[in-house]
Amino acid sequence: MYRKYALITGFSVGVGLAGPAFGDDLADSVSTIPGSIEDMRVGGSWEHGERSGAYRIVVTRTAGEPPTARLFVQWIAYGNDGQAMVDNSVEITELADLGLDIIDYISESDSDGLSVYIETVNPADGFDETYELHLFSPTDYRFGPATN
Repeated sequence: MYRKYALITGFSVGVGLAGPAFGDDLADSVSTIPGSIEDMRVGGSWEHGERSGAYRIVVTRTAGEPPTARLFVQWIAYGNDGQAMVDNSVEITELADLGLDIIDYISESDSDGLSVYIETVNPADGFDETYELHLFSPTDYRFGPATN
């Protein structure tokens, strides 16, 4: 009798752990993040009139060999109730067009926008290069080789 109860209990616990997160929308959303998203960081904060929030930097990588990266910047806005939502999102297509992989990056924000300094490696030859990105708005940014 004890063994039967243990098997039933173990089975129900196992099903509970493997099942959905019982009404936790945030946990359910996190479980749907694509595997190609390999890095996500808060890059700083922004303000525009009455609105404010954080910059979120997202790096994805291809599954192929050699891996290459894509870079996205999102404007996360906070509502009066504290709820966060994606206000805007932009891909830096110039980086994707180069076919490079991102090794690391640092960012800083100020009243003008967001600056991101990106260390890359060329998967074809192993050479590294640093790029800089200066975002002023989702439609206004500069991207190119680092000047220092």
